[in-house]
Amino acid sequence: MSVKCLEHRELCPSCHRIALKVCEFTEPYPRVEATCECCGYRSYDIPMKLDRETFFRILDKLSRKEIGEICIDDGCGSREIIKLLHEGRYTEYRCLECGAEWNSDEVLRAIKRVKSVQRHINNGSSLIEVLKAEEGECPLCGWDIGHLHEGYAVEIKCPVCGYHNEFKEEFPEKEPPPEVCAKFPKAEETG
Repeated sequence: MSVKCLEHRELCPSCHRIALKVCEFTEPYPRVEATCECCGYRSYDIPMKLDRETFFRILDKLSRKEIGEICIDDGCGSREIIKLLHEGRYTEYRCLECGAEWNSDEVLRAIKRVKSVQRHINNGSSLIEVLKAEEGECPLCGWDIGHLHEGYAVEIKCPVCGYHNEFKEEFPEKEPPPEVCAKFPKAEETG
């Protein structure tokens, strides 16, 4: 899978030279990788490991949210839920503790998406091939979660299904010799 990146140079947080090659990817989900061509600093993300037990836990949790047993937001986790509307299979809920509102159809779509990813992985597809999301979406369940930026990395933490990525920063153990970085301008000192 060849993924093109939008590439530009920025200031390296380690050697303070404009040598950090930043790659902004839009596929399979918005993410950033950065590597310093002077000192070797790296920043990147690692997708969450999804095995059989993890899928079971996620689907169980989503099923309980679909029927209003627990709050849609993992950060709250309250069981104090009321039904606002109930028409056939469609139900709207509100958490009395945090005020979150959701409906059974939204959660059902999330469940179907998780099951689709699970099916593709069980059939031999790689995780990166099936975790596809637009900006602000959870790559697993598709819920609109927004994305946080931690340094150069894009941090994903879904409060609905629990999907999260891990971001890593690798700092060089020693400073490179001056001739290695000669072609990269040093940041101007303020003051």
